[in-house]
Amino acid sequence: MNLTQHSHNSPERTAQDRSDPRPDQCESIDLPLVSVVIPAYNASRYVREALQSVVDQHYAPIEILLVDDGSTDDTVELVRKHFPQVRIISQPNSGVATARNTGLDQAAGDFVCFLDADDGWYPGKLHAQVSHLRAHPETGAAYHAWRVWLPEADGHFQALPDLPRQDPATIDPEKSGWIYPQLLMDCIVHTSSVMIRRAWLEKVGRFKPDLINGEDYDFWLRLSRLTRIDKLAGVYSFYRGSPGSLTRSVKPINYEYEVISSALARWGRVAPDGRELPKEQIERRLGKLAFDFAYGHYLGGSPRLARRASLQALRHDPSRLKAVFFYLASLFRKERHEAMSSR
Repeated sequence: MNLTQHSHNSPERTAQDRSDPRPDQCESIDLPLVSVVIPAYNASRYVREALQSVVDQHYAPIEILLVDDGSTDDTVELVRKHFPQVRIISQPNSGVATARNTGLDQAAGDFVCFLDADDGWYPGKLHAQVSHLRAHPETGAAYHAWRVWLPEADGHFQALPDLPRQDPATIDPEKSGWIYPQLLMDCIVHTSSVMIRRAWLEKVGRFKPDLINGEDYDFWLRLSRLTRIDKLAGVYSFYRGSPGSLTRSVKPINYEYEVISSALARWGRVAPDGRELPKEQIERRLGKLAFDFAYGHYLGGSPRLARRASLQALRHDPSRLKAVFFYLASLFRKERHEAMSSR
């Protein structure tokens, strides 16, 4: 696609963009096109708030791609009615990784951002990240700090407080640069906070659909082997912590453990800039992930998985004595389906 089609005078710009008197709109002819990829599955409860946070960026030129992942609610109708400037791409329900990949295949921007349909952005995000990446051509992607927005006991979300004015030029030096070692110790990148250069997207590839959870973690680890990734210190997005969400449920596979183990098998503990993560640190990290998995499945009624994970935890970190307790306790605990069938 010829990107000059998305210039300041593009007919695809919204009426709000064209009439906005802000000074930064007068400079938009010099700004690169940004694509925003939003996967959505039965997202009618929150998607309007997410999309409004994109519109309220007052950034142009921009294209907003909402990938409807086989929703059975009124997500598509709602978006079509209230946000006619959004391009809707529909696909059969295939999972968030495939939905993001579909959006990436259609995105035309020089820079690409991701936003989950139940998250949102604060004003100034796009200008801050575009400015940083234009000023630092050696950096392939930029992310930023975010706020976790938790619901009340009844599941209701109170109004999210506004943030104080922030300095968009400030970065977090400990979580910027060649961050492969930092990522091995924690998934410090949140998907809805990222802006990535299109050129690096072509090199890193796509999200892995076979990872039901951790597909984003795997993506950032792969990207961190190719380019610098900088973190802006400002808080420019929020993550909505929803009860019963995918990230809170106990899964049959320890995806985070698998993602890290795969990275270590492929690249080891040494970053592209030569820094090496101490072996004992990563062993403790893997041991904790295995122990947490064992604990979750012991409580969840799957002692077989709990036993296996307890042994795994001890192999990585023999000092984790609680793993011995869960291993022994799981020997005398029935699988949940066995307990149900014996009643």
